Order: sequence, then C-alpha cells, then structure tokens
Amino acid sequence: MAGHSWAIMPSVLIVEILSYLSLKDRLNASVVCKRWRSYLFQAKLWPKLSVCLRRNRRQKNKFLANVCGRFVRECAINFDPLDGEELKDCYRTLQILCDNKNLQVLQLQPLSCHTEWTETVTCSRFVQKLECIIRTSRKLKHVSLGCSEEMLAHSDFFLERLSSLHSNSLEALHLASVKEDSDNYGIVDLDIYKFRNFTNLRHMSIDYDFLDNQLLHIFCELSRAPLESLNIHVHGVGPEHESVTNASWRQFSSHNKNIEVTINLMHSYTGVAKLLDILKQNLPLTHFRQFFCSNINVPALGLMANCYWNTLKSIHIIDGFDHGVPAVYQVTTDEDPFVMMAWKCSNLSHFTLIGYEMSEHDMVAIARLRGEHLKEFHIPASCIRWLDEDNVEVVGNVEPEFTEMISSSLGRTWKPVEDDQLPDAVFDDWADAELAYNHILLKDQQFRKHTKCSSGAITSK
Repeated sequence: MAGHSWAIMPSVLIVEILSYLSLKDRLNASVVCKRWRSYLFQAKLWPKLSVCLRRNRRQKNKFLANVCGRFVRECAINFDPLDGEELKDCYRTLQILCDNKNLQVLQLQPLSCHTEWTETVTCSRFVQKLECIIRTSRKLKHVSLGCSEEMLAHSDFFLERLSSLHSNSLEALHLASVKEDSDNYGIVDLDIYKFRNFTNLRHMSIDYDFLDNQLLHIFCELSRAPLESLNIHVHGVGPEHESVTNASWRQFSSHNKNIEVTINLMHSYTGVAKLLDILKQNLPLTHFRQFFCSNINVPALGLMANCYWNTLKSIHIIDGFDHGVPAVYQVTTDEDPFVMMAWKCSNLSHFTLIGYEMSEHDMVAIARLRGEHLKEFHIPASCIRWLDEDNVEVVGNVEPEFTEMISSSLGRTWKPVEDDQLPDAVFDDWADAELAYNHILLKDQQFRKHTKCSSGAITSK
C-alpha cells in the first residue's frame, strides 16, 4: 500500500481483510476510523450468531440480535424460559428473525423444558413467531426446539409447515422433549408419514412415543440420504405402544450404515423396567443415558454388553442418593455388568455412574480393560466401596494409592468426582434435576456442518 491512501481502499477489500480476523481484532480495527467502523456489521462477517440472554450478557447480545438478526445464517438462542424478562427478549429475537430470509439454522437452547408464559408472551404467540420464521426463510437446514414440552406439543403443526416449505433442504430436525412426570402426560398426534418428505434429513431427535416400525421403514427408502444420528427420548411406555421389531432395526441399520443411535431416559421408571423390550439385537446403540430413573436394569446392561460390543461408545447414568447414601444395584451373576461392558465393548470411551455404589475392584477392572481408550471415567468418591485394613466395607474416602492405580491404568491423572461437583438433585429430591442433564441433551441438538471429503462422501462436523 506504499504511496496509496487507506481511505480509498475498496470496501470489498476491507470486508475481506476483516473476515480473516478474530472478533477481538475486528473490534480493534473498527476504531481506526468511521469508515472501517461502518463495515463491522457486514453480513459476511456475521454468518452465525449465538445469543445468550442471561442477565450478565443480555445488553450486548440484544444489541447483536438487533443488528445481525436480519441477515445471519445461523442463530442459537440461550435463555431461561422461567425468567419473564429473558423470555420476552427471546420473543423479540424471534421477531427480528422473522425478517431474515437467509436463516438456515435455528436452535432454541432453553435452560428448562418448562416455560412460565406471561400475558404478553403466550405459548400461541411464541408458536406464531416460529411459524413466521419457517415461512420467511428460504432454505432451513436445522431446527431445534430445545426439548421444550410446551413447544413440542405443537410438533405436528411444525412438521406440516417444515415438510411443505423445507422438505428438500432440512438436514436436522429435533422434536424430542423432556417430560419430568413420565407417568402422566398426553401424547400429541404426530403424522409420521410427513417424515417421508424430508429426503435429506440426517439428524433427528424424537420421543419414543412416536417411534414405530413404519417410521424406521421410512428411513430405509433408497431415495433418501442416510441418517447419521437418531436421538430417542424415553418417558412412559404404555401397553398400547407398538413394539419395534428386530427385523425393522436390521433393515434400518443396513440402509443407515454410519448411524449413531442415542437412547435417553429421563425420570422414566417404566422405561427402565421395559428396557429389554425397547432394546433389540440389531438396534445400533451408540450412547445410552438414564437420568433419575431410580433403578438400573441389570439384565439390560448384560444385553448391551453382548449385542452392542462394536457400537456402544458411552454409558451415562445419574440418580439420586437413597436417603443420603448411594443405592446398590443387584447383580445376580459372578461378574459386574459394567465390567463385562468394559471387556466386550471395544469402542466404549465414556463411562459415568453417579448415585450407585461401585466396588474399587470393579473400577480397577474397568480401568485396566479400557486403558487409555477410556476418555472419561466419572465415579463420585462418595460412591466407591472398598475394604479397610480390618476387612470392613467402607464407602467413600478412598486411599491415595487407589487413585494412583486408576491413573496408571488410564495413562493419565485421574481423580474421583467430589460431592461439590455433583448436581444438587443427586442429594436433594426437591432440587431441579434438569440442571444435571439439560446441557447434555442440548449438545445432542447442536448444528453439525456437512462437508464433502476427497472421496465425495459427506461428513458432519
């Protein structure tokens, strides 16, 4: 630029330069002059927007939503639906997005599955704004309603709108909910045949209430792209629910060869009891989680070890203590079911067990069997059972030598989880259990960008 003035640099070059900078460096560059400042909020520089409406970040994010909400391609909204002000700000953000024809990704990330509606922000108005966004956008690729029970009561309405306007572009649709009262809830009508229209759908979350043989058959049609992830939320399991057959899962797995199936049980007492009916030999289970279900189905764990030895990657179980102490799961065989999983499941890399006793010998066995392949191994110190010098069983307060033994087997420094790191709901029945699992479920629903590799295959990031 020697001999030339920065003032006459073409605007397209300035925007191109700014596109290579971090947000911090862009802000620093914007103070050079008014002209550079005016280019700070060009659409090319803001392809995505993550709006956090929590109290300490509200003003900055409201400003960004007002400025960028009309042109961003991706938008995620994090808010507390039990806070009237945050709910109102979320509604206003949706109102801004109603004018955005370029929006491709919409992710609602509420902190709770429940919403405290107000006189000005009602459920029907919220639904209307979402419907407006669906109608305005020219090519939606990803829609996540954030496990909200009230929002997902309108699933069939959203499904109809999306299938008529975005059937060819939609790649991810997350309609799974969280129902804390798994024994008492109404099942909405959902026309699963509308899923046939989404020929490019690759990621889906749905309640087990709507999972049947016909839905699996739809995702076996040769004309459609294969699914890459299927997240199933299990609540109640009524006697009228159609049993998904092993043959259906076999056909489903054959067509969707790289599928990862996640099963999440939340407060699902009947779901745990009926796990052997839910799990089938050819179900390609990748991740199994259960949260606050008050029991462990040990025979079902044995089935997982035997049938999912080449697909299972993670086990995540959290439960509350029983009268202040960890519960005990009843084992009728010589070997602990989790040890058998560690032995047989060659891809098991994440293991969390909170709320139940586990013996130090079984923990050592799991650590030795999985070694450095076990990336996460979360067991609370207050749940570890061991023998003291007098051969008396003790729970908690493990010796340093035990921690060193586990660390040596895993090839890294390991420590048990301390009580102050555990969710409050583990100790308090009245605490909000959602705080223990909501962030995990929302992570399942994050946008994954598809890219073509050198072979021409499409992969997700």
